[in-house]
Amino acid sequence: DGSLIKSFRADDTDDPFTVDKGMNDFVWNMRYEDAERFDGIILWAGGLQGPRAAPGKYLARLIFGADSTTIEFDILKDPRIDSSEEDLTAQFNFLMEVRDKLSETHSTIKRIRTIREQVEDIIERVANHDQADTVKSSGTALLEKFKQVEEALYQTKNRSNQDPLNYPIRNNNKLSGLVSVVSRGDYKPTEQAIEVKKEITMKIDSELSSYQSILRNDLPAFNALIKSLAIPAVIIDMDVISVTQ
Repeated sequence: DGSLIKSFRADDTDDPFTVDKGMNDFVWNMRYEDAERFDGIILWAGGLQGPRAAPGKYLARLIFGADSTTIEFDILKDPRIDSSEEDLTAQFNFLMEVRDKLSETHSTIKRIRTIREQVEDIIERVANHDQADTVKSSGTALLEKFKQVEEALYQTKNRSNQDPLNYPIRNNNKLSGLVSVVSRGDYKPTEQAIEVKKEITMKIDSELSSYQSILRNDLPAFNALIKSLAIPAVIIDMDVISVTQ
């Protein structure tokens, strides 16, 4: 439908491809972008890999300078697979929804950590201020609310790949584990998988709602306190993160 799935650039420092003089070829693995991740993330049997494109018609565009050319191509169903194209589309849609929820979850965790760094920095900088205790009390209470959200979304005690054996996995890991299960084979999601997704998503959405409430109420109150003391306030990028196909 013309919406971007993925782009590749020869000058991309993270994921470059080689262009040599003469004929070149490039193989797309037919996968959409991975879910958002954050530094140090550890998941037990969880997947963040983007889903594989479902059978159907697609467009490829090659751009060189001001010139471009576009071709249409088909992704065909493996003839050895008994599942219908409708089944494979259902699997794809399911995995995309899970990926997008994981991205939303991990983006929230990243923002919480950015806020925490700023609040902790403010508390440290006002240590000698006559209102230091007031700032510390307010900031600590704010951080505790963010901490409750973060720890419900992710197991923050993880430091190595074996730590999930000792510390229970949280909602993001449970949802990413569903990716690993539903991605096995080429089948539509089972009713059980759909119910598990619904249950975990509801829990995540509850925490994301709490996060938004903290942003609307508690963070402005803390910033107002800092402003009254002529201390630089916490600044957060409030741009909406949207993941679209």
